[in-house]
Amino acid sequence: MNDTTITLDHIALQVTNLERSIRFYQDILHMQVYGPVHLGALSTGGRILGKVAGGHGLLKGILGSISSRALRDQYTDVALLSSSGRSYDILLVQERYPETNATRSVDGNTIFGFSCFLSLAVDSEILGWDLHQAEADFSWGDPGLDGTIFTQDCPNHSLYVRDPDDRLIELIPNRSDDGSAPFITGLNSITLHVTHPDKSKQFYSEKLGMKVESDITRSGQGKRFIRLESTEGKICIILYGLTKPDGNPIEAGGYGLDHFAITGCQGAGEKSTDAIDIWMDPEKLSEHTGSSYIRDYDGYWIECI
Repeated sequence: MNDTTITLDHIALQVTNLERSIRFYQDILHMQVYGPVHLGALSTGGRILGKVAGGHGLLKGILGSISSRALRDQYTDVALLSSSGRSYDILLVQERYPETNATRSVDGNTIFGFSCFLSLAVDSEILGWDLHQAEADFSWGDPGLDGTIFTQDCPNHSLYVRDPDDRLIELIPNRSDDGSAPFITGLNSITLHVTHPDKSKQFYSEKLGMKVESDITRSGQGKRFIRLESTEGKICIILYGLTKPDGNPIEAGGYGLDHFAITGCQGAGEKSTDAIDIWMDPEKLSEHTGSSYIRDYDGYWIECI
């Protein structure tokens, strides 16, 4: 493990309706969208390329691996979301069933949500009113939790908004921002459903060298939040465990998260043929990304950059 600060690079989300999700991220979160692109129509020989500079560019390029991925590609459409126009933060993936051509619905407990930093140029109170006017599903809550926990003594509350597939997105005012960004300044952390929080905590501690910043149990609600941070104190991953009234865990897993990528780590593993791997800069086609891919305790793919 190296000493570089671990940060969340991007998230690949599976969605039920790609066009609907694109509208949400454009209209509500003001992100730049590149796509959609039908993977089956692209040539083989590499990865999807998107030239992005100064907020301009076209998604173009190629998807690799006409092998085990070939059938999936024929029924998959994707779009890239960027907050800065220089690199992508979110990859949206829509798949259809080969037998019926019907869009696959997102189900199960995988990614609970994620958090983004709001630019200082955005007044969160005015944003709340704008979301109300847009009839978006949102709430105020304590930072780093689930949007339902609100305490009066918390100095700064986050604004939580749900995407079309019911994932919770936490919007956090970025105190260190210079105010030049128009809306979102980037990703902060990802919240994952986990079946056994202690086993997942052990995995991320041993494999990625992360430390526990806090471990909160809401026994009356059957909720547990474990906030993991790098050695430099940067929160990157939050583990979210749920238990039934009888005390048994609610199992994590299902369909909804393709993978997520983090920088600053050197996880051991082999490249997944299941996770969609993307470069944004065509100039780097001949370079090796240095990424490796590992699965965590619940089977989530992690790209280590």
